[in-house]
Amino acid sequence: MNYRIKKIFLLSILSFFGSIILSAADSHVTECTITGGIFDKTQPIDNGYCASAPDTYEVIAYEMYLCTSQPTAPTTSSAMGLDNCFKNWELSSGATLSVQQNVTIDVPGTMTRPPNGTYTYGVMLIDNTFGITQAMQFDEAVTGQDGTSGVFCASVAGSEQYGSSNVRPSASSTCGSSAITPGKFVETLTTFDNTFTATATAENLNGTSASLDGYLVDTNGYLAENDADVDKLMGRLLFASAVNFTEATTTLTMSFNVGEGMSLYNDGSNQLTFGSGPFQAVITTD
Repeated sequence: MNYRIKKIFLLSILSFFGSIILSAADSHVTECTITGGIFDKTQPIDNGYCASAPDTYEVIAYEMYLCTSQPTAPTTSSAMGLDNCFKNWELSSGATLSVQQNVTIDVPGTMTRPPNGTYTYGVMLIDNTFGITQAMQFDEAVTGQDGTSGVFCASVAGSEQYGSSNVRPSASSTCGSSAITPGKFVETLTTFDNTFTATATAENLNGTSASLDGYLVDTNGYLAENDADVDKLMGRLLFASAVNFTEATTTLTMSFNVGEGMSLYNDGSNQLTFGSGPFQAVITTD
């Protein structure tokens, strides 16, 4: 049977969290208000938070599984139970995926057709780092974390941790009176809350019956015990609609939605902060 792999494009079935800025137990996201390409300043600065699609969103993916029943969660002494799962995609060295909303890209790595059957869960293993590149314009002047001010703002090249001892970046943004060329800001996630928390759950994703569990894991795939123990992020999703493979299935499509992949928020000093947000990785069949 001819089995093909399609390119990545915008869809939304399999979801994973990339930031604790969203409550770990809350799937609701406040979307930024953008009118004519101009952002409303009141949301991230006065109201404290909103989410939008960045110019570019970068993740590093390693493995993806389809499961016929719920995989058991990892613990501090055991990895996630994948006995009822099939590894349908992998790249052991990690596939760096630089994703833009509504833009297709090629997916490196090895894709394998699962056996015929009904798959109700998905699992994905990714790195706990997220790259955000963004240039934008506000309707009023905004202050960047470097002390600059203006209606034009952008992400700054650099890397910072979002952990229990460092709950927000300190140098992610710059602003000015004219358009700014953005740099890639990389956020490393090592907790789902202000105190170390290695698990997160969200239900009723996108108004559907889908639910998500996220796990920060160590090098053995065990549940991490502290910030320094975190090596990767593993997501387990109950699909709203099962993924079916039959003799007639010839194509599996992987796709990503980063419509809320960038968080914008007040760092506590009325300065604009860039951070990662939820992204969605998708599997569909033809």
